[in-house]
Amino acid sequence: MEKVIFLALDGLSWNMIDELLAVNRLKNFRKIIDTGASTVLRAEGFLSSPKIFCSIFTGKKVEKHGIRDFYSKEEDLKTDQIWDLLHEKGFRIGVYRPLSVWSAKKFDGFCVPNPLLLEKSTYPQSLNFIGELDIKARSEKYSISFMIKLFWKLVTFGFPLMQLLKIIKRSILLVFKRGLEERMHLLKEIELVIHTNLYYKLLKKYSLDFSVFFDYSFDTLGHIYWRKKGEESKYSDVVPNTYRIIDKFLGKVNSYAKKNNFHLIICSDHGFEKKEKKNQRSYRAINILNLLRELGFYYDVYGIYMTESVVFRLRPDSLGSLRDFENAIESIRCEGVELFTIKSYEKKIIVRINDVFGDNKSLKVDLPNKKTVSLESIIDFNPGHTGSHSEDNGVFIFNGPHIKEGIRIKEITPYDVTPTILALCSQPIPSDIDGRVLKEVFKEKPEVI
Repeated sequence: MEKVIFLALDGLSWNMIDELLAVNRLKNFRKIIDTGASTVLRAEGFLSSPKIFCSIFTGKKVEKHGIRDFYSKEEDLKTDQIWDLLHEKGFRIGVYRPLSVWSAKKFDGFCVPNPLLLEKSTYPQSLNFIGELDIKARSEKYSISFMIKLFWKLVTFGFPLMQLLKIIKRSILLVFKRGLEERMHLLKEIELVIHTNLYYKLLKKYSLDFSVFFDYSFDTLGHIYWRKKGEESKYSDVVPNTYRIIDKFLGKVNSYAKKNNFHLIICSDHGFEKKEKKNQRSYRAINILNLLRELGFYYDVYGIYMTESVVFRLRPDSLGSLRDFENAIESIRCEGVELFTIKSYEKKIIVRINDVFGDNKSLKVDLPNKKTVSLESIIDFNPGHTGSHSEDNGVFIFNGPHIKEGIRIKEITPYDVTPTILALCSQPIPSDIDGRVLKEVFKEKPEVI
């Protein structure tokens, strides 16, 4: 029985990998690429991470799998995913935080669902603290009592001491930081260190045949801190530093894979590129979490950044009213002037900032609950670097005993990944899959069932 470790890294980008490889800063990426097969994974249409990753995990287009965006629910899923297919054939499965898992599946290994859920359980239940961490991360609020509880849980879990000290240091720094730019890279570094180490511990603890690790740090940080090659600023090293953290993680996972005869896949849904700013002011961003908290809609409404605007929808489990939220947004005034322009639809509203305030961050904003706040508490002024999704830089790397070494193949689609894994594992490929088996990466062409 062939075994696979699948690292699904949202927003991992070839252009940044190549830049850092050129200065010898990603030694483990280099080793894995040079001894395996690699290429660009090119998605089509709107680059929505839930949609693309579900295509990666099913081998099917969105019309067949049903997952379109962050608001999709478990009942929207129309087909089995790769871990379901393998579990049915007796494979021991470990699943860590993919976007298209909403409930704790009782695999022979472990299951930690979607990191964006406000409520979730895990299997086994002893991993529920990971769900608690994800919930706190979504609110961007780590209380002292929660961090103490988390540190104790990590210690009892056998978390590496040096990594724990790094988390403590970053947590202390976080207390003194304000605003999106100052806080987000620390939050994401804390999360990335925690989750990579927890997954590695689980990988060693359970005797698995197939496991998936998902993380979205590259996507979050790419939107805020992306920069062009050679561009310097206060935050220019944030994204490269994240790649170096994951490179150390890859070194451990690759060593484990080699020792235990696993195949290793590293895959992203899209890459990143620098967003050109014709008008710097137009790229100011609504601070979604702060706005929802100030208006009292945090547990009812969810927002996603689009180009120069935010799309708000009700959370799937909410009993609230989107119209009530729309009325609240409409009534917000900055020095007596409407702060937002709104387009209203049946199940969503699109909100854009009316930039009538120039560079004055301290202007007062009147909220419908009679509260007055400063403008900068709900608007992020010009993030230091802004990146946008790139279809040209999606990553696919495949390494293992049966994979050719040091080859670069033609571009692939998200639909090609699942049939290739099924072929590797000598499992039947569903007839309605939209992708193909990447026969060119194998030392000996597998039998396609």
